[in-house]
Amino acid sequence: MNDVQRPETAGFYSSHWRSLDYFNLYRLILAAIFATLSLLITPDWLIGAEDPFFFRLSAFGYLISSALFVIAIRARWPSFPVQLSLHIFTDIVIITAMANASGGVSSGLGLMLLVSLASAGLVGRGRLALMYASMATIAMLIMHASRMLNSHAQPQDYLQTGLLSLSYFAIAWLAHILTKRALALEQEAIEKAKELALLNSIHALAAGDSATGIIAFTNSGKVTYCNARACVILGMDPKEGKPVSVRGLFEQTSKMPSQAGELEMDLPGARARLRFLPVENSEHTVLLLEDLSRAEKLAQQIKLASLGRLTLNIAHEIRNPLSAIGHAAQLLEEDASSDANNKLTAIIRNNIRRLDHMVDDILTLNRRDRQQNENIELAPFLQNWVREWQQAEEIPENAVIIEMTTNTTICFAPQHLRQILWNLSANAWRYCRKQAGSVRFLLHGDEHTISLEISDNGPGISPENEAHLFEPFFTTDAQGTGLGLFIARELAESNNARIEFAGNQPGACFLLTFPNQPC
Repeated sequence: MNDVQRPETAGFYSSHWRSLDYFNLYRLILAAIFATLSLLITPDWLIGAEDPFFFRLSAFGYLISSALFVIAIRARWPSFPVQLSLHIFTDIVIITAMANASGGVSSGLGLMLLVSLASAGLVGRGRLALMYASMATIAMLIMHASRMLNSHAQPQDYLQTGLLSLSYFAIAWLAHILTKRALALEQEAIEKAKELALLNSIHALAAGDSATGIIAFTNSGKVTYCNARACVILGMDPKEGKPVSVRGLFEQTSKMPSQAGELEMDLPGARARLRFLPVENSEHTVLLLEDLSRAEKLAQQIKLASLGRLTLNIAHEIRNPLSAIGHAAQLLEEDASSDANNKLTAIIRNNIRRLDHMVDDILTLNRRDRQQNENIELAPFLQNWVREWQQAEEIPENAVIIEMTTNTTICFAPQHLRQILWNLSANAWRYCRKQAGSVRFLLHGDEHTISLEISDNGPGISPENEAHLFEPFFTTDAQGTGLGLFIARELAESNNARIEFAGNQPGACFLLTFPNQPC
């Protein structure tokens, strides 16, 4: 019969029902044995010899009730405490009846109730154990008194009945104590299991979101754990599964001197620092992979944050004296009586403009998060900006080529976009050949991203300078501040865009990439 889904009794769970099922299985087997023996009873047998018919009736009644309890247990009805009490009550009544048909207490069948009482105490977690013992004792005393009245028993048999009753209480009490202790241990185990599950969840969350790659593997090189960051550093997609072996890494690090402790290595995903931590009393080893580029980037961000605060304060402090110097230089230029004085004042004014431009760049960088993004139709915005830039810088019209294969609306801060275009275009014009078509703008894209290429026909960028292009204050121009590309990249990232060097074609080419979506 299929289990009927009913709500569990409060305080009792599937394990209780399973234990009751095993207990009833024992009762079913015992009833089957008694029913079989009842068919074979002879006058010489002690069991059932006094009243074979009543013994046979009781045995088959025991068998039928046990079979019905199988159905009740599967149906989970009635409730667990009611069913357990019915089991024990049935055992007490039927075993007492069979003992009476077999000669009373002297038949020894009363000892069968010890198993039922002990099982009731364990299955029912000690509840009502003493009540069941009292019921069994009363049943045995009533049976013995009834036999005394019918002259089927002797008064001295009361001693055996009393000892049997004491054994009922002793077994019930022992089952109660053992169950109570087992419950305390079980509750403690449950609490420990919850704490362990919580710790495992915390460790799994921390390891999965850790910036450090974590790999656990056996001495044979078989990986048993690999977090997402480790898969990225090893050049694997975390969704594709774990790497099958790290034996190569293990063999390389096993050759290191014991005092080395760590090793730096170029891996497919990044250059990483490796540390091996053997697990005590286990064949497992934990490998930690620290992404050096990530650590360097974090250190640079901290350094730049400190530098930004410092330079911002300096910028505010030097603005006023810089204006005063500029005003004094202007007065000197008006009163200058020689070419030498004019040359000196020109030098002063040029350097004032350079410092003032650097202050503007620093202030722009520190205000990058204060601009509001707007929907910008990129094609007309680019055409208008290039026209304004050519007029402001007096750049010939044929020196710039604009090619657009798409027109879309992007979400960007307009002032930031103007600053980025100005910085990239100023570099392109500074290093190009100043001929027709020297600076080229190419706008293209797809449904996901829009790309703008800004390139020139100059000498390009040397390989040794490529790694330092976006570093602050790095410049190859004596008149430059070294902040143009750095500021352009920071402004782009604050608008979810990206700037990268796309190589020499033959001059330098920079690629500005936007998400293809409006605000």
